[in-house]
Amino acid sequence: MKHPHLLSVLLPININYPFTYSCSEALEIGTIVKVSFRNRELYGVVWTQGEHVTNFDREKIKPIITKKIGDDYISLPADLLSFLNWVSTYYMVPLGLALKASFKKQFFEKKGKKKIYYTLNPLHTSKITQKQETVIELLRVHDTLERNRIISISGISNDIIRRMIRNDILKESESFVEVEEKIYLETNIDFTTEQNYAMEKISTSFKQQKVALIDGITGSGKTELYLEAATRILRQGKQVLIMLPEITLTQEFLKIFRSRFKNQVGEWHSGLSEARRRQLWFDILNKKIRLVVGARSSLFLPFIDLGLIVVDEEHDPSYKQEEGMIYNARDMAILRAKQLKIACILSSATPSVETFENIVSKKYSRAALDKRFYGTKLPTISCIDMRKAEKETDSFLPVELIEDLKKIKERNEQSLIFLNRRGYSPLSICGNCGVRVDCPDCDAWLVLHKNTLKYKCHHCGHTQKSDIKCKNCHSSDKIIQTGLGIEKIDEELNRLLPDMSRIIFSSDYLPSSGSVSAALRQIKENKIDLIIGTQLISKGHNFPSLTYVGILDADFGLEVTDIRASERTYQILNQVSGRAGRVKQESKVKIMTHMPDHPLLQSLKNNQKQEFYNAELTIRNSSRMPPFARLVAIIVSSKNKRLLNECSQKLALINNFPKDVELLGPIEAPISRMRQYYRQRFLIRGPKNCNIQLYIKRWLDSFKLPPQIRITIDVDPQNFL
Repeated sequence: MKHPHLLSVLLPININYPFTYSCSEALEIGTIVKVSFRNRELYGVVWTQGEHVTNFDREKIKPIITKKIGDDYISLPADLLSFLNWVSTYYMVPLGLALKASFKKQFFEKKGKKKIYYTLNPLHTSKITQKQETVIELLRVHDTLERNRIISISGISNDIIRRMIRNDILKESESFVEVEEKIYLETNIDFTTEQNYAMEKISTSFKQQKVALIDGITGSGKTELYLEAATRILRQGKQVLIMLPEITLTQEFLKIFRSRFKNQVGEWHSGLSEARRRQLWFDILNKKIRLVVGARSSLFLPFIDLGLIVVDEEHDPSYKQEEGMIYNARDMAILRAKQLKIACILSSATPSVETFENIVSKKYSRAALDKRFYGTKLPTISCIDMRKAEKETDSFLPVELIEDLKKIKERNEQSLIFLNRRGYSPLSICGNCGVRVDCPDCDAWLVLHKNTLKYKCHHCGHTQKSDIKCKNCHSSDKIIQTGLGIEKIDEELNRLLPDMSRIIFSSDYLPSSGSVSAALRQIKENKIDLIIGTQLISKGHNFPSLTYVGILDADFGLEVTDIRASERTYQILNQVSGRAGRVKQESKVKIMTHMPDHPLLQSLKNNQKQEFYNAELTIRNSSRMPPFARLVAIIVSSKNKRLLNECSQKLALINNFPKDVELLGPIEAPISRMRQYYRQRFLIRGPKNCNIQLYIKRWLDSFKLPPQIRITIDVDPQNFL
């Protein structure tokens, strides 16, 4: 009797090795199969094959359940498997978790539920509410959408959709409106001389299979450059991936992409329905979709013939996944491009320090754009010294700022007030005994959000009603709000400037991409005088009438003991400043600060970008910090504080690292308790080119940790909380 073939199957679970199964025939590596695992049925991938995969008794090996998905064999591309293996090794995450990022079980089990699709009736005459406008904005971008997808993206209810049908605003159908298959690749863009020169640099990077940075000031036309690059790759019949840092920006960017490539753009992010994700996943695998615009998870899609990866706003911290499988999507995009021997384009007005150093060392090429696309000048930047500034009566805002806002409104132009702090007040204390209002699950303050009348922890998400009592003295009427949040700014500006129409541009007020799109539409139609925004406002938006930006509490982050604090502060202040004057000629930025002479603010004020990055590289080099060294953060956590201290001390005593690799710690993490877990932190620092992961694995393997202890490994950490 012929023995069945043995296969090792990798499953999308938190395990670092494949399991052995049998099959009546040999299957190619990468084939997706269904197997039985611990009383469950899971889909996995054939990882290796042959008798060498196990020494177990053949009679005890389970057969696979099925090797076909529907009528076909489905296989992941070999380059994707290689990429997943590299991600697992580099970031020290279980191989199964890396695979989990690539597909879900639901992709292979099609449900027969009837779907209802909606299109917009352009002839409707009904009055539109704000929530209905969100739906209309979505359908202007997508033409046709399924009901659940509208709800998931916009956050509106079924009742609103029903009302729009009754009012003849929406048309209902049981079939999806098919789109044209041919990609529209004609371009009629007249590039400037500077853009043409930059395009030549990018074309050279294609031939050399290198990373190219489009380093352009805000409003210089970076998007048009990488769209032209994408067009050239699509003409070769290949696929293109364009990564964006924030899901909330996707809809606005999709308008740009769809105007160029019509309806052949696939979007990928967590806001999509499961059915849509499944369809798009297969369309990419079958090369029916050739251009994908996606968030960081799009990097794990099964592209069959990828020809270009673009990472827009490459400096953005959103590319770093901080929970579950911890990885940096920008770095992995560069790695995947290198494995495929294709070009990778990075785009930013404020590149990361690592990227800048790679430009200096000539590992990456640089396409510079130093002029704005519309011929407008960069805004004039000045500081308001808050130590000397005259204040409005009973106000914390300077008179100069308020007078500026009045003048801008008189000219029928728009202003932006920026404060990177959500909520009403970051700190609440009891006026009777001085005890602060803390999160019960974290060593962190609860932030008051007046719009929801709730306190919220910005680390774990815990919420509770605002009518709380002091945990110490139990008084209920002595809670004092201190510090400034964006809601408090809105309240104060409403008091001082009641005639100005305002909008709060923050994730708490604009929770979905649809609501962001509706807000952007109001701003661009000049229905808003004053925008009050957090960092969400800094991410790539273009406001034609915006000529004034006021930045509050600019000192926040300047004195933080974090190696990336200066970099992040410079980037966000530069990006926010760049929202002003992108169409109109004259624009101003006023920075409220208690340290107007700080070198970072002076670099920003005098447009000394090169000087800032050179100074930052000098500091990093002298202190042996990235990009001149390797850094890995290890968080050891447990609900048992005594056990945590014991295990951390034992790990510290082992220290079997080579002489050029430093073990720093343990110390309490800045947030010493999170989600009920006490936390201690190690930092491991080594030379730039050392295999630091190998040393860390050897170190952790030398001590068997009890099951009550958790280990979180963060390779190339971005934050140190």
